[in-house]
Order: sequence, then structure tokens, then C-alpha cells
Amino acid sequence: MTSWTRFAEAEQPSGTAIADHHLPRLEGDPRWHVARRVAASKGFAKSRFLTSFVLYICEKYLLGQTGEITEQQIGEQVFRRPHGYSPGEDNIVRNYARLLRQRLEEYFTTEGIDETIRIVVPRGGYVPLFLEENMIIGKSKPEPFPAEVPPLEFASHSDAMPPREESRSLASGRSSWALKTLCAALSLALFLVSLREIHFRQQPSISDRFWNVFFSPARDTLLVPADSGLVIYQNLTKRRIPLAEYAGGEYQKHTVSPLGIDPAIVNELGGRRYTSVVDLHLVSAISQLPAIVKDRFKVRYAREVTLDDLKQSNVILLGSFNANPWVELFQKDLNFQFEPLQKEDKVVIRNIHPMAGEKAFYETDQTDPARTTFGVIAVTPNLDGSGHVLLIEGINMAGTEAAADYLFSDASRALLSQVFDAQGNMVPFEVLLETSNIGANAPRPQIISQRIVRR
Repeated sequence: MTSWTRFAEAEQPSGTAIADHHLPRLEGDPRWHVARRVAASKGFAKSRFLTSFVLYICEKYLLGQTGEITEQQIGEQVFRRPHGYSPGEDNIVRNYARLLRQRLEEYFTTEGIDETIRIVVPRGGYVPLFLEENMIIGKSKPEPFPAEVPPLEFASHSDAMPPREESRSLASGRSSWALKTLCAALSLALFLVSLREIHFRQQPSISDRFWNVFFSPARDTLLVPADSGLVIYQNLTKRRIPLAEYAGGEYQKHTVSPLGIDPAIVNELGGRRYTSVVDLHLVSAISQLPAIVKDRFKVRYAREVTLDDLKQSNVILLGSFNANPWVELFQKDLNFQFEPLQKEDKVVIRNIHPMAGEKAFYETDQTDPARTTFGVIAVTPNLDGSGHVLLIEGINMAGTEAAADYLFSDASRALLSQVFDAQGNMVPFEVLLETSNIGANAPRPQIISQRIVRR
């Protein structure tokens, strides 16, 4: 299982596990009450993972257990990842942390605007800060503060304090000075954290820049997963259904199966609303992105899409043309095109204009022990040229998974940093990825060819 697919796991988060003897200590802390109100707010209550996330880090901080506020521990305790799992391969904590920071900011500017204590989770870590009037309050381990002492006065030798009393006074003075220095350092740290937050808001990550292109308050974003029912129908009839027949819904009126299967059964199976597990996980991953504009984001089954839907919307199409015929509308302008080989009953990727060292065709070799397969990521203009279309497709499910896994991994930053022009606009591009298909998984996809349109 790849890192991005974990978004859709139907596991229950573990939540926090507060020992009974800790309850009085937490219940008497106003910071814990704020954390509980945050967890019960609208932005958190609908997500059990977010609820457990914020309560876990706040609980550990307030109990003085900040050593347990790590990506590894959060992954294991909150998201129920197996002990010793690799956060480098599974970035679910980092993805939810971005959403957590966004929801915290939303809470304290809307529903919790009257809170006197606020919670901030600075980027680069997961330890929360509790702020009151822009000052960090409290400590994870409450400690008694040294008593205030009057300032030292210089005295003559005759009325000087005994050496022991003088030593105590000097020690108290040093403690007071150290306390003031600590407060100043904390204030400076808070100021630097604020500057860093502002910097990150002004300088979004390259991944955020990429996804922001596809989501806008002024335009719908249509996400269309593959029609696996269509794949079943084509396999049983041994006939590929072109977009013209698919869009009109006429193809099931003249069903004939060379396999001798009753046409009614073929139509019943082919008419079911199936999609692949890979596409299901990818839909879930995309729907969790911070860039999502909820009122403008629509998931539409391929059979329900119309041509008008694709004209003015930003569109994300999952799966190759044999599972998502709408890809035909945009594939004609691409260099890497999926083509069926009817006689051999397989799909290949045709490289229209091979460059030095490239093949003209890429296909899965069933005799290859590594079962190498291929996927494509492409961005092209939508039908009216006002928006963008993102294609995530593969020769098979493993190929589509490879393309999706690459797009959601840190490895994609090298590619995404090349697809924006000097004005910050995304240019059309397409990449061909290769991966192994051992065990129907798609580990370590890598780009073997790419085309980026330079304006």
C-alpha cells in the first residue's frame, strides 16, 4: 500500500488514552478545556483523525511528555500505523498536520474568536503552543517560579550581610535575571514563529501551488473516477466502446458476447456502478487536500458526465481511455497516447515523437518477472481553454497507482518546480512513469520521459 492511499483507510483512530490519575491535572488546566472545545468544533468533529490528532498533541504537551509528540508516535498512536512504520514512505501525519493548522486558524477566527487562549502548531514540528495576548503561556511541566526579591543595594563593609545571606540574595537575583531572560527569549521565539508562519503563507509549497491551479472559488472542479463496469462490459463483449457510444448510452442496446454469455447478464454486470480501489483511494486523497474549495468540488461518475460539464470546469480524470472514455477528448493533443491492441487484447502507450533513447511503444510484458508497467500524468487546457485538465492514468491499476503515488510523493517536487512559467502560470506537461507490478502494487515509480511545453 502506498502512502497516499492511506488517506482512505477505514480504520478507527486510537484517540487519546489519558490515565485516570492524569484526569484531575488536565481537567484543572484551562488550556485543556480549550483543546476540548477545539476538538468539538465543526471543523474537527466530523473528522475522528483530526479530533484525535489535536487532543493527542495537547495532552502530551500538558502532561510534560513532549518527547512523544513525534511524527512516528503520532502515526502509530493516532493513525494506527504499525509499530516501526516508515514516515518517509507514509506521509499521512504531514498531510493531516497541514489540515490541522488550517482548521485551527479557521476555528480561532470564527467559532472560537472569543477564546482568550489560542493553540498554534508551528510548521516544522507538531508540538503545540498555547498563546494568550500573543504570549506563550504555561509550561508542559508546571514548575514553581522563584519568589520576587527586592533589588540589591550596595552597603558599607560594616553593615554588610553575612556571607550566607549575601549568597542567597545573589542567587535570587540571578534567578530573577534568568527568568526575565527566558521570557525575552520566548517572546523572541514567538515573534520568529509568527514571521515563519507569514513566510509560509506567502510562499506555499510547490505541491500546494500545483493543486491550487485546479481549485478556484470562481470555477467548478470535476473529479471523474474510472468506470470499472465499462471495463467488465468490454471484457465480456470483446469490443472497445468509443466515447461517442459511451456518452449517448446506446452501446448496451446491441450487446453480443462471443463468450456465449446471456446479453442480459452482460448488461447487468456492465451497468453496475463500479470503480477501482485505486481510484477510490485517490478520490479520498484529493478530497483531503487543503486547496479544495468545497462548494466548487464535485465528484461525478463517468457515466453521468456530459460534454457541457467539461467545457468550463477544471477537470481531473482518473484511469485510461478504456476505463474512462472522456480521456479521448484530451489525449489527441498528447505525446503519450494509450492505444488498444485488439488482436492481443492489451493496451500500450504510444510515444508519438520518440526522443533519443526512447521507445515508440511501452507495454507490460507478462513474461517479465518484475512485471514492469507504466502510467502517465498529464496537464492540458480544458475544452474552452479557460481552465486545466489533469489526467492520472495507467495501462492497468498498478500503472494508475504509480502515477498517483508519484504525484503525492516528495519526489514530484523536482517535476512540479519545472511546470510554472516566469509569470507563475502552469504550462501543459506530460510525464511517462515506470514501475514494478509485483503483487499488484506499484512501488518506487520513476519518470522515464517527460514533455514540458515552453512558452
